[in-house]
Amino acid sequence: MVKNLICMIIKSLHSDISIRTEVITLFKKHIQSKKELPESGGILTGRILNKEIEIISCSVPSSDDIQSRYNFIRSHKTAQNFINYRFERSNGTEIYLGEWHTHPEDKPTPSNTDLKSFHKTLKNNRLNSDVHFMIIVGIVETYFAIYDKGNMVDQKYITLLYEVS
Repeated sequence: MVKNLICMIIKSLHSDISIRTEVITLFKKHIQSKKELPESGGILTGRILNKEIEIISCSVPSSDDIQSRYNFIRSHKTAQNFINYRFERSNGTEIYLGEWHTHPEDKPTPSNTDLKSFHKTLKNNRLNSDVHFMIIVGIVETYFAIYDKGNMVDQKYITLLYEVS
């Protein structure tokens, strides 16, 4: 029996968010289900149309990133190259929407370092949207936070679902 991931729709008071299957697949490939697996992470890109948001793509760790069991430091240069590539490839319709990374825990919670780093990114960069996401992929559940104009407006836990075919 083969299992395929389905596109997820997340309902929020703020908006409806869809996450493409390819993004979910990449998240699941990096789950820290074994002690030797390091934290992984990257950038989220997508499109916003009114109150509908689509997370289309995410970057994965590069050789310029620093990974350990309890830490992930992404390369700003590699991240910016990914954002530029997705923006240009889409003729300016696919933009930076946030960050994702893994934690080696069943139900992850953002650390103070996670929160400070994310707020710093939102504050110190010129962004094409007011809406951004922080996603932390745990072993069982995934933390999903929505920010609007730098302030958290919603947070929830989701399970990355499978569809049996």
